Amino acid sequence: MTTSSPGSSRLPTSSRDAEPVAPTPLDVAAAFDTSPVGRPLAASPPRPPRASAGDDADVADQEDLADRVVAAVLAVPGVVRLHAGAFGEVATYLPGRAVTGVRLRPDEAEVHLVVSAGRPIPEVAGNVHEAVRALVSEPVHVFVEDVEPPPT
Repeated sequence: MTTSSPGSSRLPTSSRDAEPVAPTPLDVAAAFDTSPVGRPLAASPPRPPRASAGDDADVADQEDLADRVVAAVLAVPGVVRLHAGAFGEVATYLPGRAVTGVRLRPDEAEVHLVVSAGRPIPEVAGNVHEAVRALVSEPVHVFVEDVEPPPT
């Protein structure tokens, strides 16, 4: 049996009920529009005002770039999903959200991912590197954090 109150999600009340499942980075990435604006499809909290219009443009560019990197990485055959790192520390932090598995810095770009065991790991990593390299001017580092068996 489940119970809910106004404004809350339905949560199981007994051990027989299924536990809520946290979304994977792939689920989170799929929730974002890959349009040039790169805004989330879901409603997000209002953003605080910025000091200048130049700052807004920089943030919008960073959001667009992070979303394009995620889309490019997930499009590479053999990539299962992005990985947030051993302690969940790998992310690009943006106003109101974080893009996990991708760390964009002024001096480098990092991509942490999970690959399918059915594909050659060096080939997948190389293809990810090339896909991201086409989007950023900084050096790109690809980290394969885990390998998962292919779906049956």
